[in-house]
Amino acid sequence: GVSDMIFLLTMSGILEQANKTSLRNDIIIVPTGGLEKVATFISLMRGNQLEIACLLDTFTDPKGKAKFDNLLYQKLIHKNKVRFFDEYLSNYAQADIEDLFDKEDYLKIFNETFSEDSDIKLSDLDNSIQSIILQINKYLNINRYNHYRPANQLSKNGMSINDFKKDTLENFEKLIIDINKLFD
Repeated sequence: GVSDMIFLLTMSGILEQANKTSLRNDIIIVPTGGLEKVATFISLMRGNQLEIACLLDTFTDPKGKAKFDNLLYQKLIHKNKVRFFDEYLSNYAQADIEDLFDKEDYLKIFNETFSEDSDIKLSDLDNSIQSIILQINKYLNINRYNHYRPANQLSKNGMSINDFKKDTLENFEKLIIDINKLFD
């Protein structure tokens, strides 16, 4: 989605400013809006001789897995060109891009974004749940908050590498190094 693209591009820019690995300039990120739209996008771009890779949230339901398996079966994309966010985190069964942030780092961005509504502390979260998104949803007693708003907040904050913990920076750099390698 768009929020994933903003997080990725913003963190890439922050890493680049610190002379760390950033996204290659020849890689264009296109948010498709989720797995449901990936097949359509790939079908439209197929004739253009483009190299395509997918970066996806971990599947949380069997329907998503079935759709993904169908993409592979139809040979719309090769399995070695697909990555999931949980691959860049230790001991995560499923993950979203927000989970690449150290929880304190993400809460700082979240609280700045929704300052009129909440001031969530790390101690407020349910540690039996891995995903920061699910932890926040549970704390707020809602199904889903607007993920775009924290991404937008990050992009306009003018933050630097000094504003993030080592884990956040390492997680994003590991992801970006791997994305770059997909196009070697």
